[in-house]
Amino acid sequence: MKVCLPELSKFFRDANAFVTSSHEAIERSASHIYLSALPFAAKESLVYKTFYPLCAGLIHVETFGIDRHRGRMIMALAGHGDAVTSIAYSPDGFTIASGSYDGTVRIWNTRTGEETMSPLCSGDGRVRSVAFAPNGQRLATGNNGVDVCVWSLQSNDKSLRRLCGHSGSVLSVVFSPDGAVLASASKDKTVRLWSPDTGHRIAILVGHAAAVKTVAFSQDGACLASGSSDETIRLWHVTTRKPAGRPLQVGCVVLSICFSPDGTVLGLGCKEECIQLWDLQSRTFRSTLSGHTDWIRSLNFSPDGQSLISGSDDCTIRFWTVSHDTGKASSVVVADHIGYVYTAVFSPDGLYFASASGDDKIRIWDTGSARQAVQPLLAYEDCINSVAVAPCGYYIVSGSNDRSVYSWDLQTGEARSAPLLGHTERVYSVTISPNGRLIASASQDGIVRLWDTRTGDGVCDPLRYHRDAVNTVIFSPDSRWLASGADDCTVHVWDTATGRPSDIAPLRCEGQVLTLAFSPDGISLAAGDSTGRIHFWRADTGQRLCEPLQANDQIIRSIGFSPDGARIVAGGYDKIVRLWDCSTREQLLSLRGHSKWVFSVAVSPNGELICSGSLDHTVCLWKESNGALISVLCGHAAWVRSVAFTPDGRYIVSGSVDRTIRVWDMSADYTLRSNRARDPISALASATFKGQWLVGSSDELLLWVPADYREHLQIRIPPCPLRIGKHLVTVTGGSDGWYSGKSWTSCWRKDSATHTI
Repeated sequence: MKVCLPELSKFFRDANAFVTSSHEAIERSASHIYLSALPFAAKESLVYKTFYPLCAGLIHVETFGIDRHRGRMIMALAGHGDAVTSIAYSPDGFTIASGSYDGTVRIWNTRTGEETMSPLCSGDGRVRSVAFAPNGQRLATGNNGVDVCVWSLQSNDKSLRRLCGHSGSVLSVVFSPDGAVLASASKDKTVRLWSPDTGHRIAILVGHAAAVKTVAFSQDGACLASGSSDETIRLWHVTTRKPAGRPLQVGCVVLSICFSPDGTVLGLGCKEECIQLWDLQSRTFRSTLSGHTDWIRSLNFSPDGQSLISGSDDCTIRFWTVSHDTGKASSVVVADHIGYVYTAVFSPDGLYFASASGDDKIRIWDTGSARQAVQPLLAYEDCINSVAVAPCGYYIVSGSNDRSVYSWDLQTGEARSAPLLGHTERVYSVTISPNGRLIASASQDGIVRLWDTRTGDGVCDPLRYHRDAVNTVIFSPDSRWLASGADDCTVHVWDTATGRPSDIAPLRCEGQVLTLAFSPDGISLAAGDSTGRIHFWRADTGQRLCEPLQANDQIIRSIGFSPDGARIVAGGYDKIVRLWDCSTREQLLSLRGHSKWVFSVAVSPNGELICSGSLDHTVCLWKESNGALISVLCGHAAWVRSVAFTPDGRYIVSGSVDRTIRVWDMSADYTLRSNRARDPISALASATFKGQWLVGSSDELLLWVPADYREHLQIRIPPCPLRIGKHLVTVTGGSDGWYSGKSWTSCWRKDSATHTI
């Protein structure tokens, strides 16, 4: 492939992004330039378009509901030990300065991602604001201390000058466009103007009635704006140091302000979750930009004035495209940070922007690709507490901390309908009636709800007899009764036809009721509680069948009967899955394999297998006859809260705190384990993560995975053919296999030498 000269600049830009974003793979192993870094590169980049067609035997990567790796983010800069609160580009765009709650200022090369000098530390505590002088030779910082610090960045002089006068923390600093004035804003309610050359104070601007959070100069340097906790914006003539008219009464605490490049619009980010745009010529309010759900810490116009970027405590960056004719704007969420986004700023040429967050990192993004919206897949926003499989085997029902109940197609993973809404707190348990007509859900709000599986409508009034959070619900085998257990240590039995309590008085346990199970013949009802006991009653009378079984000394989280009702299995906080004989009360098996609490257990329909989900992120599969551990299913990135078999016993469904549901193919797992030695890519299914690497049983490096993909990765080979979540990254092998291990050099096609760049 030939790259013409006009494309050469873009090629080098893409190459720089490729190397910096994948440096961990490239530095560790040359082979993973091809095996790992190239497949995960942005498909629209010239590096990918040039080299991927020249290779064979590489994995194929597809993304759904998530950005292509580094399609937006160019690099991440790590080194601070606490939240990064402020960043500034140097005038030439080749350097970024960052200030952090760790008390340091760091200087980074934007092309290599490396620090260019030792961290700067004034000893004044948390750094609140940083700003480059227009000549790039000075850096000003505001800190928890009362001094403004001005650092010389010249190679032979790293001196610090302190500008003294404020009596409160310095929250914001900014240089005028010509570099002649440095402005600082403080908790002491004042704005001060300084001469950067001499360090002398030029003026004190007084008028705000509360802390001044932010200051900004207009593009021509004639006007200075200050925003305050007193819910006003004040404008000042820089030459005369006098107010430029009356304050703007904005009605919200102002956290950030910015001028449009042409000086006609003032934007401000508020504590009240909105962005306001004001017309400076008429001094009137123009419009509100809504989308964030928490404080807006940072707001900046692009150099061409066509866009805005905002950073918020809702952990997102939004990229806004503004119509100057209507004042309206549309936005896309560029990325979810792990912590509050304290600042986001454009590079001087507008091609990039950088953001800083409470996750201690700085990220640099490509502005062009940020304009493209990527819609997440329909899925949960919070952890999944319970899953159940329909008797027909066609769909899954799940309940989540986000207070919703969803129904999912078992084959495609698509939502079958809109979520079932009505609970006001977390949904802890869901179950489907054996006749397939009803869904029941139990919630932290103390309410049990019944839903029609066909329409999603509520079947009767909510069931409200519990006095505390309801942890578990289960239908009787004939679908006539529904049992619920709660933190109030009681079990209620309900008539599903009327939605009324049965004639059985509430059944009482010694601790919180966390799990319930009907025997397959419907005669017995069992409950596991927080004291480690399992209680047994006759389901029709409520009479105790025997003394409680002391299963362990800790909490019982889940129980289940074998299909013949002769045995009961339980899992809890002692990390062990136990199996008892129901008639003799003898413990038959003690299954040890999990390293942390067991949240959920289930017995296969034929009674031959037991599966368990744990705090250790795994699903374990055991033989019921002898307790042998058959398989450990890895893939979830957090606690596995719920497991269930499909009616035919072929699949296990698991729900996790990682906000995903996984479907595991048991027959495929057996085939996979027998073919693993012959099929290189099959080894990925049983590989484990070590940092950003998937490693084999001998710690050999199999595949490097970008950090932002690890949580969403699915290897499209058995035993997990389906993963339901907001974001999905799938890896499949090509038609010519995967040239891993010693055969990796075969990935370079023999005719590749004929291609030129």
